[in-house]
Parts: sequence; C-alpha cells; structure tokens
Amino acid sequence: MRDYVRFSVVLAVISAVAGGLLALVNSFTEPKISAYQALAEANAYRQVLPAADRFESLPADQLAKVQQNPDTAGIQDIKVGTKADQPVGWVYKVATYGYSSDIQLLVGIGVDAKVGGVYLLSQNDTPGLGAKIAEADFIEQSAIQQAQPQHDLKVSKDGGQVQAVAGATISSRAVTRGINQAFQVFRNQTGQGKPAE
Repeated sequence: MRDYVRFSVVLAVISAVAGGLLALVNSFTEPKISAYQALAEANAYRQVLPAADRFESLPADQLAKVQQNPDTAGIQDIKVGTKADQPVGWVYKVATYGYSSDIQLLVGIGVDAKVGGVYLLSQNDTPGLGAKIAEADFIEQSAIQQAQPQHDLKVSKDGGQVQAVAGATISSRAVTRGINQAFQVFRNQTGQGKPAE
C-alpha cells in the first residue's frame, strides 16, 4: 500500500512539473506564433488582392448582417482593399467544413468584378488526399482563378468546371462552397444580379 501511495505522489509531482514547464514554454512561444500567423495572413491578403496597399475590416454590424444570412454564414471577415484611399476591391475570409475539418480561405475580388486570387489559410483534411486542395494544381486552376462572381462554382462531378482533387471531392466542394459565399456577398454589396444558371 505504501508503494502505491509513493508512486502516486511521484507521478503527481512529475505531472505538475511537466505541466508547469509546458505552460512556461507556451508563454514564450505563443506571442511569436501569433505574430507569425498575423504576418502570414497579411501577406495572403496582398496575394489575393494585389492592387491594394491597405486593408480595413468592415464595421462589425455590417459583418453581423452578412453572417445572419444562412447562405453567407461562413464569412468570418470582410476587408476593403484600398490604394491611395480609393477602394480597389474586397477580401472575404471564409470558413467552410470539408471532409474532416474547417477549411479557411481568402477570396479577393476587385471592383471590376475580377477574382484577384484565392488562398487557403488553413485546412486539416485527410493528409495525402483532402490536403491536396492546398496545392497549386487545384487552387490555381483556371476555373477557380478566372471565375466570375456572377457564376457560382461547381466541381465537374456536379456539372461545373472545377476539377476536383481525385479522391477528395468533398474537400474540393468545400472550397467551391466557400468561394461561392464570397461571390454571394460581393453580389449583395455591388448590386450585381443572380448567378447565371
């Protein structure tokens, strides 16, 4: 019985020391990781709307209205891109559920209704299959990069032009669903008509 108590006390002490060390390491690394993620996201905004030199989020009440619409509920943020204080477009940060995780992406659309780019910020879908949605072969295909906001995107299995990643149709559909949410908000903002059938 004494050995059981002694082992329990030793295990508790080791666990407390290990937990304390992890908390200490986390307190040093978390700010650096957060700063790196913020810098990477800022660079991604520039990639999807290269005409802009400054980005500013829409007011919270406008974003809340967008999020209340079931068709655009995945929109997490909308930034207006400006150059010389003139609007040049918008960047939509969207989260949509893939095969096994949330997929977070940025969609940039210029005031001329041209897609500036699409960038995957994060995804944790199946390694080797779903994760391929982040590769250039998928995300940089012309059907995505040359899409027009008045047309909703679909994968080829659903009668569209987007070539889904082989074996990862669900993840591919999630990306097109996220882009379509950005397109819907853009249409609502600019007054453009319904998507063509």
